[in-house]
Amino acid sequence: MGRLIGIATRREWDGMFAEGDGQMLRYAYEVKREDGRLQRGMMDAESAQVVERKLTAQGYQIVSLRPVVAPVVAKPWDPLVRRFVQPVLYPVNSKQIAQFFTSLRVLMSAGMTTAEAMTHLSRQTRNATLRRVAREAAEAAVQGRPMSSILRRYPGAFSTSALAAVEAAEQSGMIERTADLLAKYYDRTYQLELTYRWQTFYPKILLVCALLIPTLPALILGSFEAWLHLVLQRTVPVLALIVALWYGWRIAVRLPMLAQTIDGIKILIPWFGSLSRRVSTARWARALSMLSGAGVPVHQAMVAAAAATGNKAMEAALVREARGVLDGRAMSEVIRASREIPEAAVDLITVAERSGSIEDALDKVAEYYESETEVGGKQTAVAVGVLAYLVIAGIIAFIVISAWGGYFGGITNAIDESTR
Repeated sequence: MGRLIGIATRREWDGMFAEGDGQMLRYAYEVKREDGRLQRGMMDAESAQVVERKLTAQGYQIVSLRPVVAPVVAKPWDPLVRRFVQPVLYPVNSKQIAQFFTSLRVLMSAGMTTAEAMTHLSRQTRNATLRRVAREAAEAAVQGRPMSSILRRYPGAFSTSALAAVEAAEQSGMIERTADLLAKYYDRTYQLELTYRWQTFYPKILLVCALLIPTLPALILGSFEAWLHLVLQRTVPVLALIVALWYGWRIAVRLPMLAQTIDGIKILIPWFGSLSRRVSTARWARALSMLSGAGVPVHQAMVAAAAATGNKAMEAALVREARGVLDGRAMSEVIRASREIPEAAVDLITVAERSGSIEDALDKVAEYYESETEVGGKQTAVAVGVLAYLVIAGIIAFIVISAWGGYFGGITNAIDESTR
């Protein structure tokens, strides 16, 4: 066990498997006895190495040894569920995918086969979608099918760039290195998403205040029961509408033509369109760098990186021009022809092509536009926050003016009646 810990880091190994953690796998074996007869059986152990040691110690010659994987029963509606239902109701975030690939790297570095590693992941992973992916991948490995054939079934969890990287790794045998690259890629993506969430946190709070503040007079002048009834009456329909719009949006963006139209309009909006393009450029550069490092062919890498932009309009243009690479055109020339990537980024890639440092240049492009996105996101959050603040101030002013207007109107009516 000490030798295996030396392959991975001790912290990673200890975090993955503690002594006595109960992570046992069942192995089916076939051995040859001393009299030459074959014997089949099953054994529970932490790894195949443990089974081998025990069988060898008993004087058996191992003929075959494989983990027993519970078969996954396919249903006719599974493709529809994987494409539309799971990404909407059971989404897999970037952090969970990063942890998935980190665990895969550690397990395989420790000497496990793909089937063993995936079987362990199917028991450890908390996300339901990733558990199913690991279980199906373990079964595929036992049957001799590639891991990418399973990942392709879950487009809501694994992007085109991740699939391209895994396919290249399967051909080159660099699964561990590619898993490490994918883990770092998804971790950076998660950090970018986390930054965006924090920047939009204040406007979200103001939105909640905009729903609750108009109900405060009922709490101050009336009773708690009346206020609670008013809150439920006003906020529940609004929240239901927001939830319906959110899930409707998530379903709509999975329809290619509609998503391309929406994304094309989005990048044309002043200010917000520029920010959206910077975000997409950062994702594109980070994905292309990762794919180049994983040994993916240039054309395949460019097509997969285009999908990583998250913008269907930009993706269509980049994919259309990527065919030029097959005709012998330079990468920078093809990227420039798409007119989707900023000129500063294309110029840097052009220089890098001459020096042979494409990956470093793409990393610098990603870092630059990630910092630009962070600055632009903060500015946008401040602007949206001020706008929301002004809206709330207007609502409060309307309530105050209406209250005082009603009060003075009542006094005026009383005076008019007394003078008659």
